[in-house]
Amino acid sequence: MPRGVDGAEWAIRLTAFLAFAGYVLALASCRGRARRAGPSASGWWSLGLAAFLAHLVCAFHFEHGWSHAKALAATAAQTAEVTGIETGFGLYLNYAFALAWLADTAWWHLAKRSHENRPAWVDTALQCFMALMWFNATVVFGSPWGQAAGWAAVIGLGGWFALQRRRAL
Repeated sequence: MPRGVDGAEWAIRLTAFLAFAGYVLALASCRGRARRAGPSASGWWSLGLAAFLAHLVCAFHFEHGWSHAKALAATAAQTAEVTGIETGFGLYLNYAFALAWLADTAWWHLAKRSHENRPAWVDTALQCFMALMWFNATVVFGSPWGQAAGWAAVIGLGGWFALQRRRAL
């Protein structure tokens, strides 16, 4: 464990990292790959969601004492520190993020064919929202390690998707 990081902070950081890893591995697994052994995209997606929900539990338990008001105040203070605008709106975006990920995962597992045949704009809207949230969590508000991981994911996945698209043409 890094110096100056207690068990509670370690749990919050580790669950956030695992959620991000699940998200990135799901995206990398679902584009342009032949069927292979190992976790599927839906498996990574589900594991990422489970880690994100664990992250929310850890943050609310250890950091905010299960108080929405404390979480809102902390979000507003962190937003003001980074952007100069004191608003807790990001907390509500995090709630929406959790609900969107949960709904998509449930849809994927309960009605796989419907999920696979959904309109492209639904997937695009979800992925844009999630990518924006992850970019903010890692690059904008993250620690130096989080920023490095965020940029690596943006560059790596961007290159991967560009390569897949070029191969498809």
